[in-house]
Amino acid sequence: MDVDGYTMWITGGSLVLVAPQVSEPECRHALAALHHAQSLADGLMASRFEQYRRWYRAYRCALGRRGWRVSHSCQSVETAGSRTLLAPTQPLLLWLGSQHADLGDVLELGIDALAMNPQGLEQLARSALHECRGTTRMVLELGVLRPGARLSLCSIALETCARPAADWLVAPLAGQTLRGDLYFQGLMAEPAPELLDAGRDAFIRLPRAGHTLH
Repeated sequence: MDVDGYTMWITGGSLVLVAPQVSEPECRHALAALHHAQSLADGLMASRFEQYRRWYRAYRCALGRRGWRVSHSCQSVETAGSRTLLAPTQPLLLWLGSQHADLGDVLELGIDALAMNPQGLEQLARSALHECRGTTRMVLELGVLRPGARLSLCSIALETCARPAADWLVAPLAGQTLRGDLYFQGLMAEPAPELLDAGRDAFIRLPRAGHTLH
């Protein structure tokens, strides 16, 4: 799927917007690294949905071992019920928009396009959503890959008693449906040149919509 020249990719529970200036080897390396790190963290921690904070630490460490150097990071934890209304992508779009002011419209267009793509949503939901005992746990990551293999990633983890609908990616969640804490993580990273390794690629590109979104 193309969005104003940017391409949108899904790898595991991550949705990544790739700038048109990024070379194919850079793109493949970044996406393969994300998939590898998520898979390794899944193996070490069993489930990102049960122990998110421990899982995220393992995920970040795996990225480091894959050759990615974190230049900036931030995190926050708050009581989820304190939010009166929350769309899952809202804090992710705000953070990425603050880091890349020129991409605000492109990011929102990309999310809106994916929300109308059943195949892409189903692929993302396999790694981002987990239903258990009447609640749904969500771990969702949104990222931007810029020239020079500069990667910005932010993720959110939450639990809700609301059953996810077809528009779960953008549908607002009322505060009273949220359970426990709301976790947010953000980081910016670049690969160590001497450790670049495409490895085993395991990601998908969303099918072309037949036109560029404007």
